[in-house]
Amino acid sequence: MFKVLSGMSNLEQLKDNVSYMKEFIPLNEEEFEAIEKVRDILKSLGGIPCTACRYCVDGCPMRISIPDLFACYNAKKQFGDWNSTYYYNVHTKENGKASECIKCGQCEGICPQHLPITSLLEKVAETFE
Repeated sequence: MFKVLSGMSNLEQLKDNVSYMKEFIPLNEEEFEAIEKVRDILKSLGGIPCTACRYCVDGCPMRISIPDLFACYNAKKQFGDWNSTYYYNVHTKENGKASECIKCGQCEGICPQHLPITSLLEKVAETFE
């Protein structure tokens, strides 16, 4: 089962989102299998499955840009991106570092992916700090 995550804040946006389903054609078996293969490959790379919805950011008392730090972690761990450390430093220059998380849990309570964000931030800190 697949889900579409689409934030909306007014009726116009809702109508726009629904309009894309007027000529909906479900995926066939071959397409489902291809998606499963890609999902398994990505899962095997050990990344953090954050969708970067940013719901966790506004309530963070330490101003940690969680999705951005997770993206840096994924780039480093999954693809060996040597530039990811530079971007980690960019994202933490005026915002909190992963190690500055006080484990208040506000982010985890709002995460639609139900990620264990505080423990994942520990992995990010181990990787970059």
